[in-house]
Amino acid sequence: MRNLLALSDQPETTCSAPDSIARQQLASVDARIAQLTALRGELDRMIRNCAGVKVADCPVNESLSDHVQSDGAHEAHGM
Repeated sequence: MRNLLALSDQPETTCSAPDSIARQQLASVDARIAQLTALRGELDRMIRNCAGVKVADCPVNESLSDHVQSDGAHEAHGM
């Protein structure tokens, strides 16, 4: 946003620079929305599968454990 505001100090320049910045921001927002939508779906699935079972059998804990383990694997491989 700072870059867009800085460009407003140059009223004679074309709109290509602000347009490019806005498109990059839009792509970033869309990517974040996709990530959050996927996370929401995963959380919804975990909640629906949790039928008041014991913690040892809890699908929420199992899913979280799986994610923690896969994150560790990504870190170990530099991902």
